[in-house]
Amino acid sequence: MILYKIQDSILMSPAKRDRLIIMNLFLSVLINAIMWVLLIFNFWQDSQYIVLGYNIYFGISSFGPWYQILLMPILGVAVILLNFSLSFSLYLKEKILSYSLAFIASIFNFIIFLAANIIIYVNI
Repeated sequence: MILYKIQDSILMSPAKRDRLIIMNLFLSVLINAIMWVLLIFNFWQDSQYIVLGYNIYFGISSFGPWYQILLMPILGVAVILLNFSLSFSLYLKEKILSYSLAFIASIFNFIIFLAANIIIYVNI
């Protein structure tokens, strides 16, 4: 019942016609898709452990199998789904909050994208 109300508020939301929200949604999905392609392309043949975390103080902080690196884009998809569903449902009540949620999702995915590029660079 609750999921139906959320789905209905998203599908009937006038936020679908707002350029700022749609532009941020497109940008977030594009960044996340590029991240998926880069990570899978660079690591799918690795059978050994790769560097999963890097720290400027200690250097390499964690190792693991290559598929654990995919937790970064999975987290990005979760943020996209959560922020944009909240943004669409809150659009009529709080436009500024709706814009902020959309912008935060784009910034979050960009930061994860930068972290993924650093991990790719460390593993090469």
